[in-house]
Amino acid sequence: MILLSLSESIYEKIKDILEAKKLKYQHVESGEELLEKAKKCSPSLIILEKDLPLLDGFAVTLLLKSNPKTADIPILAICKCKYPEEEIKARDSGADYVLYYPFTEEEFLKALKELIRK
Repeated sequence: MILLSLSESIYEKIKDILEAKKLKYQHVESGEELLEKAKKCSPSLIILEKDLPLLDGFAVTLLLKSNPKTADIPILAICKCKYPEEEIKARDSGADYVLYYPFTEEEFLKALKELIRK
């Protein structure tokens, strides 16, 4: 199962791709909820963006990667701004792959294949 914590616009785009590929996913609203779910269900992948309610995506990623129970879960960070600082922060917090929005379906599927293979 894939855990998602994304804004509505990105969620709508990704949801359609995941459903077309028959991949199971669950959408959560906040960074705190994402942390709790990840600890309980050990998802195969987490997809998130920086702007999450309560805890931002960088903080969530850092907390997940520093916890032995969740450290091995691959994380796909989606950045809405194409600033080098955003990618640096995402990678420094532990994101395994960074994708800039807007992205094509092919770019997203490439990221999925690379992360799920791990």
